[in-house]
Amino acid sequence: MLRETTIARLLLGLCAALLLCRPARAIELRSDLSLLGQVRDNYQTDKTDSPNIIYGDMGAAGLPFGSSFDTYFKLEHNFATGQGPTEFYAGYLQVPNAVTGVNFTLGRQFLSEVPGGTFVADAGKIRFDPGGPFAFTVFGGQPRYFEPTYSTEIQDQDEVIFGGSIRTTHLKNGYISLGYLQQERKIRPIPVPLFGASNQPTSRHELRQLISLSGAHRFMRLPGLPNVYGSASYDADRQNIDQATAGADVFLSQPRLLVNFESTYYKPQDQGRTVTADLDRREDAIFQLFSVSQMLQFRGGLRYFLSRSLSAYGDYSYQRYQQVAGSYVNGHVVHTGLQWLPGGDGLEIVHLEYYMLDSSGGNVNGVDGSYESRVYKRLLFRAKAGVAYYEKASHQHDTAVSSLLGLGYAIAPGLTGELDFEANRNQFLNEDFRFGFFINYRFRHATDAAKPPSREVS
Repeated sequence: MLRETTIARLLLGLCAALLLCRPARAIELRSDLSLLGQVRDNYQTDKTDSPNIIYGDMGAAGLPFGSSFDTYFKLEHNFATGQGPTEFYAGYLQVPNAVTGVNFTLGRQFLSEVPGGTFVADAGKIRFDPGGPFAFTVFGGQPRYFEPTYSTEIQDQDEVIFGGSIRTTHLKNGYISLGYLQQERKIRPIPVPLFGASNQPTSRHELRQLISLSGAHRFMRLPGLPNVYGSASYDADRQNIDQATAGADVFLSQPRLLVNFESTYYKPQDQGRTVTADLDRREDAIFQLFSVSQMLQFRGGLRYFLSRSLSAYGDYSYQRYQQVAGSYVNGHVVHTGLQWLPGGDGLEIVHLEYYMLDSSGGNVNGVDGSYESRVYKRLLFRAKAGVAYYEKASHQHDTAVSSLLGLGYAIAPGLTGELDFEANRNQFLNEDFRFGFFINYRFRHATDAAKPPSREVS
């Protein structure tokens, strides 16, 4: 919590300095706050839970030099237990015009400059575009992890990433980018069971040295305007391909058909044919729990527009990963469904879907349906229902049922409230009833006297 407080104070100080160094100008303040609450039974304690969560997306634009400030956070409190985590996902200052052609971003931000290297990090990033055929980016900082995303909080958080990229800016109908990422993590000494703490010094370990190449190109003269894209990351330290992706999509006007295909190779495990025991040495702590090596994935999707208001779609995904040495696991995921817009304007949406999942752990077959209406100006109504039958490799099988009814109302400009009721059946509770609410407030305000305050309806 101390780290989050320090970052917030630093960013607020930088914002204040920017305001003082330039004459007063129009500043737009914005916020998007959502409060979610629910009352439900806890199957583990047989008591009632009452979790409440606030998601906050707040920021300011029009600061000196054209800069902006954005934050995103979560506050959670369970009134039944008196506990709840607080997460500060993002808080960064972006200055695009401090120096001509230079854009810098400072704070907790989303970094995805290199294929295979996606992080939320306390970092700084500078992008330099001199106006020529290339733009340059350099970045560096400390990654932060939140369960249950890319990694886990029980890893050592003393970690550093840095790197850069060169990207084409004048390539017609596409781009090419060359990048580099180095990731280092402090390795904590392993205790000796009989003698207590180890006297080995703490060391910094290089996890990855990725050299990456990515690009995309759209063929404007071919029917359907096909777009092809791809990326690859090579770990120069361990001399192996860490990740590679290739795909294509095309839209045909006759018939009105959208087609997409993509394949991915992923290998974060570089330690051999056995599971890496030391958690701090794992590149992907989640994936390496169940795989000692690589994964192959293929995915294809179709969307066919039957009319202006009716479309059908289908998606198929195949995964194959090495669970242990000499043993592979195959997985299949299928989604197919229909979407109908009764009025053709999106104020009413009807959605039906069938899905299937199959792997060595078992299989699931399910059907989902939903209806959403915004026909009346200030009312929102939605209903969802789903039934799924599953069979496990342990010979367990059951049918799960879920349903939801929600009624919302635009209380005031920018302020919307909704009441929900859920009735479910699952392996933990034969009768699972939940009552919930949702409140969303969107606020926009311009400090310029010529621009009166405005609020947007959510």
